Amino acid sequence: MTPGLRGYYEGTDGTEFRQIPRNCDPSIDGTSLANHRKRIFSTDDEPDSVTVDEFDRRIEAAVPPDVLTRIDAVMRAGEFLANRGLADTPPLERKEWRRGMILSWSHARDLATILDALGHPHPTTDHHDVDEIVLAKHLKERLESADQWYFDYVNSLDEGAWINIGFFNPNLSASMYKWGDAKQGKQNAMDAHRLSPHHLGNAENPVDWIERAANFVIHHIPREHHGIRHEPRGEFAQLEEIMATDSAIKSSEIGKAIARDVAKLCELLEREGKIVPWYLLSVPVDTLTPSLIEHAFLVASTSDQPPEDPADHDEYLSRLARAKAVIAQVPAAADWAESIGRADLANTYKELLRNGRY
Repeated sequence: MTPGLRGYYEGTDGTEFRQIPRNCDPSIDGTSLANHRKRIFSTDDEPDSVTVDEFDRRIEAAVPPDVLTRIDAVMRAGEFLANRGLADTPPLERKEWRRGMILSWSHARDLATILDALGHPHPTTDHHDVDEIVLAKHLKERLESADQWYFDYVNSLDEGAWINIGFFNPNLSASMYKWGDAKQGKQNAMDAHRLSPHHLGNAENPVDWIERAANFVIHHIPREHHGIRHEPRGEFAQLEEIMATDSAIKSSEIGKAIARDVAKLCELLEREGKIVPWYLLSVPVDTLTPSLIEHAFLVASTSDQPPEDPADHDEYLSRLARAKAVIAQVPAAADWAESIGRADLANTYKELLRNGRY
């Protein structure tokens, strides 16, 4: 294999030794390989100063109108399909589901810039996490523990059909947003999505460690504030600690090597306004949204299903503890919802407390 401009990324991926050309050393090259990318966001504000509502407004303003139209169409179709038993019930708050898809599309756009800066250009815009196709037979091969709607959906597919396993598939969209990345319990849409090359890959599109490591940095630190993982924005300085324990990368030497370069580039690109500048966001001390509550109950429902791999146990217990901490606040959240005239939300919270497994 021919070395890259800066040598190789090399090491095991957990099972076998790999070499991938390294085309950028951030300490030398900075973001020069993405010089052709235009600035999208203003970075005139002080760090940690922009409110969540204003920050979300800026993110949405940078999304093309046709993408927003498609997001709204996916939600309408998802609600229609849920009524017919071919999709999960919609999230508790429609606007948070919509925000989740806006963040996912923005992430795909940003990833294209990040991979350019890394010297491994890949057209992820409009594809990564939103429109990724695999053969239906692979969904059927993984069909084990799932809710009835997911069994019915997957079994309705022709094995040779190409299926979108991203957010813009209305059959899967609500389930992907609600469940996030918790790996225990019934996986439903996330089981399908993990067939993408930035997760487990599949026979036609095997794992792409460049894309997988870049995706890891954004989602697992995470830089996204209450995105697909329903967690607050993390900091780049946490990367090494996270990589040491996160099952998605802890055994991959080559994945860690790539992720280190990606994190350095992302920090620079945020400052340049070429990707979402999460460093500007003022992260609220206490955030308790309907989606966070719904996700907490889903995670807590797996308390009797610890991971098979003992090495993943600590990560699982940490996630479970966070979920239970959220659930402890739900009675007060129900009272607050009632006080602002949201009896529907208050009743839903009370029903979760009565019927949830936690």
